[in-house]
Amino acid sequence: MTMRIANHKSLLVLFITASWITFAVIQNSTKLWTVLKSPLSLHHWNFIMKTHPEAALNPAVSPAETEPRIKRIVEKLDQLIPPRPFTNVSSTTSATHSRATLLSPRDTHCRGARLDVLLEMRDHLGRRKEYGGDFLRARVFSPALKAGASGKVTDFNNGTYLVSFTLFWEGRVSLSVLLIHPSEGVSALWRARNQGYDRVIFTGHFNRGPSPVSTDCALVLNSSAELCEYRDTRDQEAFYCVKPPHVPCAALTHMHSKNKDVSYLSKQERSLFERSNVGVEMMAKFNAITVSKCNSLKSVDLHESGKFRKQLAVDLNENINIQWQKHSYPLIGSLTYSVKEIEYIAQVIDRIGGEKNTIIVISLGQHFRPFPIDVFIRRALNIHDAVQRLLLRSPDTVVIIKAENIREMNVDMERFSDFHGYIQYLALKDIFQDLNVGIIDAWDITIAYGTNNVHPPQSVVGNQINILLNFIC
Repeated sequence: MTMRIANHKSLLVLFITASWITFAVIQNSTKLWTVLKSPLSLHHWNFIMKTHPEAALNPAVSPAETEPRIKRIVEKLDQLIPPRPFTNVSSTTSATHSRATLLSPRDTHCRGARLDVLLEMRDHLGRRKEYGGDFLRARVFSPALKAGASGKVTDFNNGTYLVSFTLFWEGRVSLSVLLIHPSEGVSALWRARNQGYDRVIFTGHFNRGPSPVSTDCALVLNSSAELCEYRDTRDQEAFYCVKPPHVPCAALTHMHSKNKDVSYLSKQERSLFERSNVGVEMMAKFNAITVSKCNSLKSVDLHESGKFRKQLAVDLNENINIQWQKHSYPLIGSLTYSVKEIEYIAQVIDRIGGEKNTIIVISLGQHFRPFPIDVFIRRALNIHDAVQRLLLRSPDTVVIIKAENIREMNVDMERFSDFHGYIQYLALKDIFQDLNVGIIDAWDITIAYGTNNVHPPQSVVGNQINILLNFIC
């Protein structure tokens, strides 16, 4: 597809993906990122404004330093998710028995004001919880206006939470706070995730004349058989297949995957992730509130339809070259795909010359959820270092990171829970916070819209694309 921008210069847009409104757009060297700080609760990730004029002058990090970098990030995450063992489901957090109190209630609220809700968490026997760590999701929305925004959750680590909403628009507005997982479930998911690499099994297809042969493949293979190793020696990322007899490893042509019947959760822990226990509404008894303009306030509604469209100047006829590149293993998919089409993204970035009319959009997340967090962190660090090298040789190149979407609540939570995605979202922001890159905060956008779909509706995708186009145009 070719398009032309108003300046009539050719533009290369490269989408690199692993799987696409507080929104955060970073221009020039100003960034809005979440920075890992510890010890803090799961919901205490503070947004700060930072500039990094020195970033482009720093030399790229040596691959030998990757292991300690991974370890440091995992240690930070471990501090956010302390072990919460339990002996009975009745002692875990219950959305039904917990209490939500609207602070400073009134008949009419003003547009642009902040609305606070205090949560007091209780277990299934009605007893007060004495610690935090519950995985909550908050949003304010108006179905009539098709408007929505995420809420901010502050965990006081004593069983109480403050949920803050900004009232961006007028009319009847509804509030939602979902208990996605109790803290005990969060702890179980975190422990289970980092125990094994075998929740997904890959099947590799090797060319052997008229009779192709298939074998098991994985990030880690515990097998005494001879293995084919497909390794990036520089970045130390590897994938393995059992070598078929009398067939060279280079004959691997295609791959597909499927979920394996394996779990690292106990029977009691698995009960926490039955659909009826996931994403339970805590504001069901609250009526919609009324928001009015209020003459004493001025506010800007970033959700107004068409607010940013005037800035676009695109001709769909020529001068834009858009390319799309899939990431390398672990690329999950029940459909068979060619291994010729996949490549480690750091290698792709290293081949890009870059300049001011080159835009690179990187998205990774969903396909990494079933594997230990070190797999995702290593990939993100390697991509970070490749982007750093790119910006060293071509500081004018535009690089944008697209966060992952929230997804369905009826999937296998041990493999695909949004908790795994949230941890990756936080790690990604920590890893890239020192570089001059932009962000499309799809995580926050899809929470605001309440999509709960790994492939959001076209209207949501359209808004994400509008943010991208307004940034680069």
